[in-house]
Amino acid sequence: MKKSIIYLAFVAIIVMLNIQNASAIPAFARKYQTSCVTCHTIFPQLNAFGEAFRINGYQFPVDDEEQVKEKQVALGAEANKKVFPDAVWPNSIPSSMPVSFRGETAYQVSTDMAGTTSSQFMIPALQIIGAGTFGQDISIWAGATLFNDGKVGNLDNFFIKFDNLFTSLLPEKALYFRLGQFIPEIVPFASHHRGLTIAPYAMNTYNPDDPMMRKMFMAGHSHGGATAFGIEGFQIGAEASGVMASRIRWVAGVLNGGGTEDDVNSSRDFYGRLAYKIGGLAYDGTSKDSIYNNEETSFALGVFGYTGTGTGADTLDYSFYRAGSDFNLTYKRLSIIGGIITGKDNTGDKEFYTLLFGEADYLFYPWLMGILRYEQVNVRGLTQPLRQIVVHGSALAVANIKFKLETRLNPDDMKAYNMYVGVDFGF
Repeated sequence: MKKSIIYLAFVAIIVMLNIQNASAIPAFARKYQTSCVTCHTIFPQLNAFGEAFRINGYQFPVDDEEQVKEKQVALGAEANKKVFPDAVWPNSIPSSMPVSFRGETAYQVSTDMAGTTSSQFMIPALQIIGAGTFGQDISIWAGATLFNDGKVGNLDNFFIKFDNLFTSLLPEKALYFRLGQFIPEIVPFASHHRGLTIAPYAMNTYNPDDPMMRKMFMAGHSHGGATAFGIEGFQIGAEASGVMASRIRWVAGVLNGGGTEDDVNSSRDFYGRLAYKIGGLAYDGTSKDSIYNNEETSFALGVFGYTGTGTGADTLDYSFYRAGSDFNLTYKRLSIIGGIITGKDNTGDKEFYTLLFGEADYLFYPWLMGILRYEQVNVRGLTQPLRQIVVHGSALAVANIKFKLETRLNPDDMKAYNMYVGVDFGF
C-alpha cells in the first residue's frame, strides 16, 4: 500500500521528453548475471564501478573473465594465439544477441516565452541498444532511437572500441581507441545519456549563436556539429584515451565536426581532456575498498578543450573554441559536481560567453535520488545573465523501472515554467 501511494504521487504530477541511451544496459546484466545497481546508482547514472566498467571497454576492470556468467561462443581455438601470425587470432561472441530496449512514456506541462501554458501526454519513445564484447578488449556499441515524437528515429552511438592496446610496450589500460559515431569524451557529465535530469546540462548544449537560447535555456539536446554546436552532440571521428598511474585519465580526439551529417568543410575538429581523481575507486578499477562500494569519498578535477571550424548561414567558415574545467566531490551518498566553460565563435558578431553550474545529488535511499542544479550563462553584449534552477527526483520501482519528476525554475521569480513526470524502463 505504501509503495502504491509513492508511485501514484509521482504519476499524478508531470514528465519526460525523449529517450536517450545509457552507458550500461540490461544486456550486460544478463552477461554477468548481476543487478543494474552494480554499475548504476539509479540508471542511467553510473556509480564509480560503472564508470570504471565503461572506461575499460564494458568489461569488469578486475578479473573480467571470471565474472562472465553467460556462455560465450569461441571463434577460433585459444591455441591459435601461440602460432600467430600463422593463424587468425581467436576471440568470442555472446551466445545470445546482446540487445536491450529502453522505453519511456510521460506527461508534460510547459510554458512558452509568450506565457502560454499547455499540457499533454507525450508520445511514447522506444530505443534499441546493441552492445557487447568480441572476446577480450574489443567492444562495440550500436544504438538507435526507433520511435520518438511519433516519428521513426535515427542512429545515435555506433562505434567499435579497442582496449588495452600495445600492452607489451605500454602499461595495461594506458591506451584505448574507438572509431565511429559517438559523443566525444570531454567531460564526465557531457552526455545527458548518463545523467538523470530531463533538462540537459546547459554546459553541454548552450549555443550563443542560437537566438532562442539567448532568451531561455532549451530543454532539448544539441546533436549537430559546429553550426548547432553542443559538446554532448553525436560526432563522427576517432578518439584515443587511457589511464595512467591508476588515477590520471586522458582523452584526445579528432572529428569531422559536422555532427551526424556530411561535413560541410574540409577542416577537422580537435578536442582533449585531462582528469585526476583522489580517493575512492580509481579510474582503472583498483581500490583498497570493495569495488562494489557505492558510498565512496573522492574528489576528481578535470580540464578540457575543443576547437573547430563551423560554417554559418552565409556558408562562410569560422573558427570557434570551448575550454573549461569541472569537478566531482563525493562523500558517501552526496555528490557535488560543477564546472565552468567559456567559448568564442568567430562569426561576424564574435560571440563570446561564459557558463557555470553547480549541482548536488543526494541518494536518500538506494532507490530514491534527489537533484538540485543551478546554471548561469553570461553572453557578451547582454546586460542580464541567463539563469535557471533544475529540481529533479528519480525513484526506482524495481532495478530496471523508474519514475521521474522534474521542474525548471526561473531564479528571478521562482516560477516553474516546465514540469514533467514520467516512467522509464529497460529490458
